[in-house]
Amino acid sequence: MSESLVFKCADIDDLSNAVAELVSKRLETLLGNRERRLVDRPTMARLANIGVCTLDRLVSAKRIPSVLVGRRRLFDPDPVIAAIIALEEISDV
Repeated sequence: MSESLVFKCADIDDLSNAVAELVSKRLETLLGNRERRLVDRPTMARLANIGVCTLDRLVSAKRIPSVLVGRRRLFDPDPVIAAIIALEEISDV
């Protein structure tokens, strides 16, 4: 373990470029293969940074999309967050 690695400036630049390229490709793979999943009320409230009671009020007022599966109310996070953002923009006017 007494051996040390010595890099030249060009080696460091090449290494950093290679690492950046690998990270970029990995992120594209992870984000591109993202499966849409429905989440339950507590999870949706946490993702939207609101309380479960607030979430329930928005559902009752039909202000955010949800789906009833059996007795469970589930949410697709992306459209719900988009709807909440739209509600905030309306209330800011």
